[in-house]
Amino acid sequence: MMRGFSMGRLAAACMVLLVAACGEAQSPSTTTAAPAEAPVETSSTTTVAETTTTTSLPPPPLVQDLLFVSESFRSRLVELVEETQRLRSMSFPNPLAIESVTTQEMSRRLRDRAVQVGAGEVDETLFELLGLLDSDSDWMQTLGEFGARPTPGYYDVVSQKLWLVSTLESPTPLEEMTLVGEIAKALLDQNLGAWERHYRLSRSGGSDSLTAMGALAEADSTLVELLFSDGMTVEDQQRVSEQARARSAQGPALPSFVYSSLRFSSGPAVDYLQRLYQLGGWDLINDAHRTPPDSTEQILVLGVVASEPILLPRPAVSPPAGYREIEDSVWGQWGWETLLASALDADQAASASWGWGGDRYLLFGNGEHLALVLDYVGDTTEDTAEMRQALEEYIRAAMDVGQARAEGAGVEYYAGDYVWLSGGEDGGVLTFIASSDVELGRQLRSYLFG
Repeated sequence: MMRGFSMGRLAAACMVLLVAACGEAQSPSTTTAAPAEAPVETSSTTTVAETTTTTSLPPPPLVQDLLFVSESFRSRLVELVEETQRLRSMSFPNPLAIESVTTQEMSRRLRDRAVQVGAGEVDETLFELLGLLDSDSDWMQTLGEFGARPTPGYYDVVSQKLWLVSTLESPTPLEEMTLVGEIAKALLDQNLGAWERHYRLSRSGGSDSLTAMGALAEADSTLVELLFSDGMTVEDQQRVSEQARARSAQGPALPSFVYSSLRFSSGPAVDYLQRLYQLGGWDLINDAHRTPPDSTEQILVLGVVASEPILLPRPAVSPPAGYREIEDSVWGQWGWETLLASALDADQAASASWGWGGDRYLLFGNGEHLALVLDYVGDTTEDTAEMRQALEEYIRAAMDVGQARAEGAGVEYYAGDYVWLSGGEDGGVLTFIASSDVELGRQLRSYLFG
């Protein structure tokens, strides 16, 4: 069965990859400065029949869970949980559930998670059509191999447990930093349900707003990791950077568009949360999780006030005979930058996508072939024209569709696959059709433009 695609769904798969990277996507030496200091929760003393001291911290992780944690690491694990709560200015309403697993089992579970997300939400065929993957690439194998890379811990949103490597006794600074990030995810989930909500919504589809929501949740834990690293010695910070660089050089290479998706969570989304922190601390960040940005554009422009991207109508076409509609969604500004940057100069890709005003696409499939019909508008007439020029260059550089041929109101390309491009010169709607079957592409073009 043909599977749907969106940049939001791609981001879901990349969330698993980001965890498997064990800190390589973000280290103290490669990120912007974290907030100088997180608010510290203070304990309070209450006088009753006897003087007792209470704090806002909940009990440590469940005792029965700790029995399966290495004895030499138990007290340090509790310290990391307490430190995470302090840095995030948030407490666990319920004890953190921990499941101890072997290194091999952790790798198997992460591989399965990555493949499940990829198999259910990303279509290798469409990636090949768009020129994001080579025809001889094995997307599922790449996901599985990269997802299986070792990590000391992983917060699993499905079971709402922290998976912890059973042999962990004396974690390195990088491993501790990674664990703090995963504990922070559990903390955010228990209090605001951010990860559970993202997981639930991603199972029914994907969109630019879902990409923004997921990146916000991932960046939250990264921000806590950065605050944690601020408390490290200079020597330990250097060790973290060295270990992160060493891990980056290991394992299978990923396509460039995957790295671009990863960078959104570890770059722009972290910058966005830092700005919120500066303006209103964790309270403003918590508000952002309750009402996430409507688009990746709002994160990229560091917009505190919610933006309202143009909501385009559905492309005026129905599924061709024998085909079904797989998805009706939005790519968004970061989706376009990710696409264009895989074949064009990074500055050109960023400039063309920066003028994003709105888009909407439909994806059709019949189990063998698929077609994408997408409408796009820029913020201005010039922005739409710039995107058309960038898209023309991208088609020539990345897609297997041959030379452009004038046809009526637009241009078509056809060789192994089919592409149609029209509009955009005068600021009107820019339409892009891509199909793995030439006749199917021409049928959709004829239906829309005669």
